[in-house]
Amino acid sequence: METVMGRDHRLAPVLLLALALTGCTRADAPPAIARGAVCASCDMQVGDPRWACERRVNGKWRVYDSIECLIADQDGSGPAWLTDWDQRALHPADSLWIVHGDLPGPMGGGYAAFRDRASAEEVAAARHGQVIRFADVVSAAREGSR
Repeated sequence: METVMGRDHRLAPVLLLALALTGCTRADAPPAIARGAVCASCDMQVGDPRWACERRVNGKWRVYDSIECLIADQDGSGPAWLTDWDQRALHPADSLWIVHGDLPGPMGGGYAAFRDRASAEEVAAARHGQVIRFADVVSAAREGSR
């Protein structure tokens, strides 16, 4: 370390730039969803964050109390982030598995998001559900609304 910081000052700017860039890796990620936040679609408050999700619309993040509300919001076309039901952390929607089954979500639609496919399969089996991708959920909802 003495060589990098003490004698060879040419590497110091590179190290500082690397440290600065590592702090920016989640710049496009949404803020955490607070319990009690109001759903942009149904105006209910988020009671349990593991069902909640967000979407960026016109540069601002909209909070939804459920995947169903996110899908129902026709104004929303930006990137969506869903909460992993197990870990309760937000992830891009296209990176998650969706379980549609007998799940007690706030809107009664039975959707939950999972980062781990094995966890999704386990919950789907226990809750008489199926594992699908978010894009397929959106497509099916749009087909059903026609």
